[in-house]
Amino acid sequence: MPEHFTTRDVAELYGVQEWQVRRLYESGDLADPPRFAGRRLISRSMLPGILDALRRRGWIPTEPQGGSAA
Repeated sequence: MPEHFTTRDVAELYGVQEWQVRRLYESGDLADPPRFAGRRLISRSMLPGILDALRRRGWIPTEPQGGSAA
């Protein structure tokens, strides 16, 4: 796994749209990471926080889909 990611890489990793990842930074939900050549340089250590923020927004389910038949 690479050490750094772009917003597009993170979106593909978590199966969301790139705008959703960007919105987390633009809205202040997450601190903006450093940029290189105009792109956010997201370190691997930031991925769990991004996943949590996407879940808080409801963009990724917090529990597996399908559920059990009751």
